[in-house]
This record gives sequence, C-alpha cells and structure tokens, in this order.
Amino acid sequence: MPYVLTNEGKEFLSKGLPERHVLTFLRDGRRTMAELATLPGSAIGIGWARKAGWIRIIDNLFVELTDEGRIASGLKLPMERALEDVERSGETSPENAQLLLSRGLIRQVPGKAGIFEKIIPRMSEISLPKHTESEYAQLTPEIIKTGRWKEMQPKKYDVNAPAPQLWPGKRHIVQQFLEKVRRIWIEMGFKEMTGNLSEVAFWNFDALYQPQDHPARDLADTFYLNPPESVQLPGGNIVERVSATHTNGWTTGSTGWKYKWSADIAAKACLRTHTTCLSARTLAGLRKEDLPAKYFAIGRCFRNETLDWKHLCEFYQVEGIVVDESVTFRHLLGYLKRFYAKLGFPNARFRPAYFPYTEMSTEIEVWDPYKKVWLELGGAGIFRPEVVKPLMNIDIPVLAWGPGVERLVMNAYNIADIRQLYGNDLALLRGAKMW
Repeated sequence: MPYVLTNEGKEFLSKGLPERHVLTFLRDGRRTMAELATLPGSAIGIGWARKAGWIRIIDNLFVELTDEGRIASGLKLPMERALEDVERSGETSPENAQLLLSRGLIRQVPGKAGIFEKIIPRMSEISLPKHTESEYAQLTPEIIKTGRWKEMQPKKYDVNAPAPQLWPGKRHIVQQFLEKVRRIWIEMGFKEMTGNLSEVAFWNFDALYQPQDHPARDLADTFYLNPPESVQLPGGNIVERVSATHTNGWTTGSTGWKYKWSADIAAKACLRTHTTCLSARTLAGLRKEDLPAKYFAIGRCFRNETLDWKHLCEFYQVEGIVVDESVTFRHLLGYLKRFYAKLGFPNARFRPAYFPYTEMSTEIEVWDPYKKVWLELGGAGIFRPEVVKPLMNIDIPVLAWGPGVERLVMNAYNIADIRQLYGNDLALLRGAKMW
C-alpha cells in the first residue's frame, strides 16, 4: 500500500525536520536550553535528536552535539531520505514507514492514488477516490456531526515516544518541608508562635536561665547587633524575678548561679540563636485561663558556626511547648515520636542529654543512610522551674523541644552536604520529590 505525505510531512520536507534545526543550531558549540527553545518545533527536535544520541543535555541547562551528532549534522538524515522517497514514489522501507506513520508525517492510501496524485494532479477527468484519515487524535464537533467517527478509530499513543521535559514552578524543597512540618503540628492541635529575627539577650538567654558568662553568649557563637547595641528590657516584675533567679534562685527551690546579674548584658541586641525565645515570650504572656496550651514555631536562627557538611550559620528550627499540669516526660516522647512518624522518620531515637534550661533532657537523632551516622537534630526536655516560674509566676510542667530542620531535609533527599540545600542546584531542585 503506497503512502502520501501529510501536511506536516510536506512542511518538514520543505523547511527541514525539527532535529535538523537542532543539529544546525548546535554546530557552532554549546547552547542553553532557553536558546534552543526559540527554534521551530524545538521540543520535538530535542526529543528525536536525544533519542538518536546526537546531543547531550548538561545539568538540564546546556545542550551540545555528541561526536555522532557532529557527523550527522553534515549528512542527510535517514528521515529526510524517507520523506523524499515517499514524496517521489509513495514508498519507503517498512522501518522508515512505521516511524514516519508514528510521527504523523505520512499516511497510507489504497491503490495507486498516491503516485497518480504526483503525476497527473491537474487531470480533472480522472476521478480520484477521496480518502480521509482513518484515525483521530481529537474528537471534534465536525467529526461527530458528519458521522465520520463511525468509520474512524482513536489514535494510539506511543507512551515511549520522546516528549519535552516540563519544569513547572514549585516551592524550594526546604519551604515545602517547612509547610509539611507546619501542617503536622496544626493537625496535632498546636497554635503557631511568630516573632522577630532580632532579639534582646534577655529573652534569648536570661529568661531561659542561661548564665551571663555562658560560652554560648560569646561573640564566637552569637551575632550581636550594633546599632542598636541595646534594647529596652520588658516592663513589670518579670525582669526582677529573672534577675533574682539567676542570683539566688528566687522562690524556685534552686540556689541560682550565684553571681551579680547585669541588666546591661541582658539588654544587648542580637540575632536570635534559637526560636526558644518565642516560647519564653509566649509563656510570659499566658494567663491561668489560657491553660492547658500547646504552641509551635518555625523560624530562622543565626549562630556564628564554622560551615561544614552539617552546620550552617543560618538555619531553621522547629520549636514546641506544651503547658499542662498533667504532662510528663513520657508525653514529651509521645509527641515527638508521633511528629517524626508523620514526617517519615519512624525510627527517630532519643538519648539522654544536658541543656541549661531543661531537666529531664534528651537529644533527638535520626539515621543518615548516606553518611552512615546518627544525625543530632536538637534538644528537648521539661523546662526547669528556674525558667517557668519567673515567666509565669507559677510552677507548672512545660514540655519543650527545638530540633533543626535542614538535617531532616538532608535525610529526606539523601543529600550528603547541608550546603547543597541552598546552592541553587537546578538538577537537584527539579528532580526532588514534592511534599
């Protein structure tokens, strides 16, 4: 059975195949995907050229010819020869015919109509049979109205045929992860806390019973601001209660740190080193009728860290507190186990730890299959009376936790170096799963 060119086949024969345009465009060297997209039929051309092994795509940004592609760019392509054969004689090899049919560049016609259309197109006395397409790709109103659909079959689609890669816009993987974390805590009945990136040392350190000579408060670990060098301390009796707790324990049952507390040191302005300062502010604002209460926060923190594969000087932290007369350390582990299970880390483990403002305390860890090590995510525990009582003026159990986020994202995407998360790696971002 002979073949004739479709309208698209005639256009490609006269103007060139899309893959020919791609090969010609790349003769002078590497081009960007954006530049290649300006060619007619670029997506089709890239697909067929890539399938033939004529081009290579680098980092989904650049395209260049392979050795085979450079050779092919100077020769007549097999599909070009096949189109010429069909246009000239109505015939081509079975392999070429199958490929051209799949691309919609030729169609079959019964009898010898194909060759006669070429030889005597103006001899009106010869009545050539009118033929229609035997398949439809789209069922149009015209096909339905004329009843042609009864004589046609839906076009079969080749799911293995080359197709252009689409890169729709989407959120950064860290932002996707943060939204997932936010949804989980809200599903578990928590309210969200928010606050400023800059903070006064009083809320960042002193309110959390961290002594003023603690190494974490040095310039080596904390970014202090100037200006403003200092910020006004909160009003009311809270400053006096915190000061007394540091000095002699106040009424908490503790002996305190036994040093002279300085309001000037507490008034220093800094970038917050953790989101626990939000918990301190929230506790100070709670009233008895607000209890029991559950809060969480997701915020950016800053520490003067040495950058390496698992440390950043800017990072996200997930904060949480539960204020309730009846809660215990077992409730704390239950909240955290449920959170990590929902996040996809059912095997998170907890190790005993020490933190200046919690007792009992634990360190949260998850297994990193890439590095073959347990990654520490942050601390958790029950706030000490020296933290809770000066802030709330009552002694009540407060569960608290503050793990980091980026290490969880590393684990979720099998990323070896935390710095890759913010490295503008388009291949990583495009190929990453969505949450």
